[in-house]
Amino acid sequence: MAVQQFLMMGRASAGRTIITGQMWVGLHNNYGQCGLGDATDNKSTITQLGSLETWQNTDSPGASDGNRTVVISTGALWCWGRNNSGVLGLGDTTQRTSPVQVGSDTDWLECISQASATSAIKTDGTLWTWGDNSVGQLGTGNTTARTSPAQIGSATDWAHVLQGGANNDWLVAMKTDGGIYYSGTGVAGLSTVSSFTQIGTETGFTDAVLMGTNLVAWKE
Repeated sequence: MAVQQFLMMGRASAGRTIITGQMWVGLHNNYGQCGLGDATDNKSTITQLGSLETWQNTDSPGASDGNRTVVISTGALWCWGRNNSGVLGLGDTTQRTSPVQVGSDTDWLECISQASATSAIKTDGTLWTWGDNSVGQLGTGNTTARTSPAQIGSATDWAHVLQGGANNDWLVAMKTDGGIYYSGTGVAGLSTVSSFTQIGTETGFTDAVLMGTNLVAWKE
């Protein structure tokens, strides 16, 4: 069973704890992002999503309100929504209005969709990305889009993927040594890169969140 490390807005979020149970959804649904089997917008009631009781409060919908990618407590990865640029990782760009499991692996740790690109970490510490790659945000060393999960290098020391809000063409992740890395469009003086590159030289961070393109990190 996968053990989730971080909450929706970072591990230190308001002292909250990770819970496992039902998921309830509502309101905006123009791409089927509620997962209720249709794309009828403006769901004015809150409805239980299916019958699963293994959802956790560790997913980060963030800037990608048209897509959902969620790791459940068994370590399986589920997705649904618009699927622009293959961001759902299902090998195509077909819209999904109900949850679909991504492959059969049950060793996913956490996953975040950032507009049209997705990053995820497995329990073995490997980093995986897929979706739009127009500015190298997938960190694969090129600008080729991918509609299925692709492993980034062979490193096994990735710990946490971060969600950014204002800039939709970069991905950010933290390693176990507390170093923070990005790939894609440079912001705030960073260069545009197509491979994951450390932001600064500082390590030892135990948690971090992105607020738009503003980074906040903590040490213990």
